[in-house]
Amino acid sequence: MIPRPESLGEQFAARFQDQSVVDRYHLRPTYPPETFAFLNALITDEPRTVLDVGCGSGNVARALAAYVEHIDAVDISHPMLQRARELPGGDSPKIRWLYGRAEDVLLQPPYALITAGESLHWMDWGVVLPRFASVLTERGILAIVRTKEQAIPWREGYLQIVKRFSNSPNYKPVDLIAVFAQYQLFQKLGERTTASLPLQQTIDEYIAAQHARSALSLDTMTSEQAAQFHAEMHALLLPFSSDGVLTVEVAGHVVWGRPLSGEESKQ
Repeated sequence: MIPRPESLGEQFAARFQDQSVVDRYHLRPTYPPETFAFLNALITDEPRTVLDVGCGSGNVARALAAYVEHIDAVDISHPMLQRARELPGGDSPKIRWLYGRAEDVLLQPPYALITAGESLHWMDWGVVLPRFASVLTERGILAIVRTKEQAIPWREGYLQIVKRFSNSPNYKPVDLIAVFAQYQLFQKLGERTTASLPLQQTIDEYIAAQHARSALSLDTMTSEQAAQFHAEMHALLLPFSSDGVLTVEVAGHVVWGRPLSGEESKQ
């Protein structure tokens, strides 16, 4: 079994079932359209079917459906899947929304592409990556997708505030690709960052978007803590705004390769 940091435990992954998180998830940065054209270019096999794991509200699946024959989109959060169905493109006949864990949900392979949009860190790596290897086509690819915010001038102040209010104050970032390589779970083939696009949000929208993250779920804060968080964030962000509006440059970042059986992880 591959050890994972406590901050990536199931209790933190479960926060994406909180309605307060789901209701604010649309305020998180989304992927530039170029991201999906590039994911489409990674598909070289037939059938042009995709497995999107940890799909959340379908930010990858709903946009990628225009390029492919079929997508199985999997998530462990009923509220997220319900929201995905309601959002534009969520009713596409090309998408099958599946409730369950990527580790053991019933699938209909083969898939020419598997996508994981800011979700793979929550999963049991020693189980899902070998499973991905078994359900891909001969030249199928796993693409790990995330948004990448360009340097923001309030970052240091933001991190200090988050550490005080986070339900996971001991969180430490994990280099997933390095861990996967260590346990022979992934062969990286390439990496690409799209051009960035400006995202404009009011200060209140930007603050609300933070509550769409596991560590800052409103369900884990008292009303007093939530009010204090808002006050501190507002004071931090106001000098960087223009008439109360913030601008952040957001790019899409894709790492792709082949998932492996991970024989070393079984020893």
